[in-house]
Amino acid sequence: MAYPPLGVQLIVFSAQADLVTNAAEVLDAVKAAGFDAIECGVTMYAHAPEVFKAMLEARQLRVAGFHGGLDQDLDQTLRLMELYGAQDLCISNLGGWENTLAENYRRDLERLNEMARLCAAHGVRVHYHNHAYEFNPTDEGCLGIELILAEMDRSVVDLCVDVAWVHIAAHDPALFLRRVGDLVGYVHLKDYTGDRRWVELGYGVVPLDSVMRAIGELKRVRWVVYEQDTSDRPAAESCAISRQYLRSTYGY
Repeated sequence: MAYPPLGVQLIVFSAQADLVTNAAEVLDAVKAAGFDAIECGVTMYAHAPEVFKAMLEARQLRVAGFHGGLDQDLDQTLRLMELYGAQDLCISNLGGWENTLAENYRRDLERLNEMARLCAAHGVRVHYHNHAYEFNPTDEGCLGIELILAEMDRSVVDLCVDVAWVHIAAHDPALFLRRVGDLVGYVHLKDYTGDRRWVELGYGVVPLDSVMRAIGELKRVRWVVYEQDTSDRPAAESCAISRQYLRSTYGY
C-alpha cells in the first residue's frame, strides 16, 4: 500500500531538550531514527533561520509543515516556510481550548479562512488540527467539528486529523477519516493509554491497523506525521521505536 510522505513532530523532544540550543542533537536523533522530515512550531529558529536551514540540509531533512495558532505572526511564518521549503501549515484551537460556543467558533473560522487565503497566495496549504473538544456539542446543538466543516473555506482549508484526539473524543478515527475523505490533507499519528498518557506508536489504544488502512485509501493527504506530546522514555528512543513500528508493521 502506498502512503503519503512521513515526518515527525519535534514536540516529542521539547520537554527534554531546548529545541533551539539542542537543535543539532535533535535533528541527528530524528535522522538516526529513520525520519526524513520534521514538523515544528511556527517560530522555529526565527532568530537565525539560515543556521537552521543549513542544519536541515546537512542532514538531508525536509520540513513537512509548521504548527501554530491564530495569533501567530503570519508574515514571519510565511518567510520562514519559504526559506525552509515548507508548504503546509497546521492551525489549532478554534474558539479557544475546550470551547463550546458557536459564536466563538464562527469568529475564529473567519480569521482562519482569511489566513488561509493569504497563505494560498504564497503556495501554502492550511490544515485545521483537531483536538477532542471539537467533537462536543456547541451551545447551538451541533458539534464543533460539524460547524467547522460547514464554515471553513474548503478551497484553502482542509483538516489535519489527529487520530488520537479523535479516539479520545470517543469516535473511531478510521471511520472519521473515511467520512471526511477528501477534506483530509494532513494526518497526525499519535497513540496513548489511560488518561492521555502519550506513548510510542503501537503501544497504546488507538486502532492503528484500521487507521493505516484508511490513510492508504485517502487521495489528498500531503503528509503523515508521528506526534507524541511527551514521553516517559528518552525522546530519541521514542522516535526510533515509533519509526520501527511503522516500518515493520506497515512497510512504511
